[in-house]
Amino acid sequence: MGALVLGVVLILGYFYQSYHPYRRLRLVRSSGYHIYFKAGLSGVVFLLLAAATWLLIDFLDLPSRLIDGVEDRPKLTFIEQNTPNWGEIKAFAIFLIALFYCSLHILFCKWFASKETIYGALASIANDLEMLVVNSTIEVTPIRFELDCGKVYVGLPEAPDFASGEIKFITLLPLLSGYVNDEKKIIFNNNYFLHYEEHFSEEDDDEDDIIPEGYEFANSTNEHTTINDFSIVVPVDQIVVASRFSIDAFIEFRQAKKSSLIGPPAPNQQN
Repeated sequence: MGALVLGVVLILGYFYQSYHPYRRLRLVRSSGYHIYFKAGLSGVVFLLLAAATWLLIDFLDLPSRLIDGVEDRPKLTFIEQNTPNWGEIKAFAIFLIALFYCSLHILFCKWFASKETIYGALASIANDLEMLVVNSTIEVTPIRFELDCGKVYVGLPEAPDFASGEIKFITLLPLLSGYVNDEKKIIFNNNYFLHYEEHFSEEDDDEDDIIPEGYEFANSTNEHTTINDFSIVVPVDQIVVASRFSIDAFIEFRQAKKSSLIGPPAPNQQN
């Protein structure tokens, strides 16, 4: 009987943690006994709440009062306390009540959970790179990825799928791409944004199945009919540097004169 109760507790808790709009984000990043503890704690809470509800129902004798209110009483079959398996029936009723409370709370959180609440949950589990991607997605601002191979991308990321657990790949719509030269200076040699402006109008963005007028393809098997077709997938383990990116600031830094802060040290600091 104890093993059955433990199984019910874990099933309830795992169901709650798996379908909750933001608790599941923590669950998918847990492993081993952490999952059992999270599921067990949630299951115990709902089981205790269901047991208290059943005790209240039994104390007030609500089923009997409901039956007594029925006029055609002789046709009803009453359940006596000495009915076989009465204990199992009560346990199953408590489980159904707990499942009802669990489902009701999940639906309530899905309907009324604010973006700030979900964002707070993300901030508590995501690392700095993931939060950079999330903030860039929310604010629609470009970010820069420098890969270990020396390739550099600037673009707009898609919101990562935290439900799958640890983020291993990030989808990016590139705006600029280039490389880091031997002097560790970024050289951009591809401007995707100009291509988007030339071949994709605002109307085309709304219609995924529209091919821009005048856009010709050399190979029909490699057609790019929407901007999203240019998206690239970047492995997280290959990212060396990630940051926000401002093209105006980048140009200003490149055109700026050498700062007076960078120069030979003072005579009294040479030794």
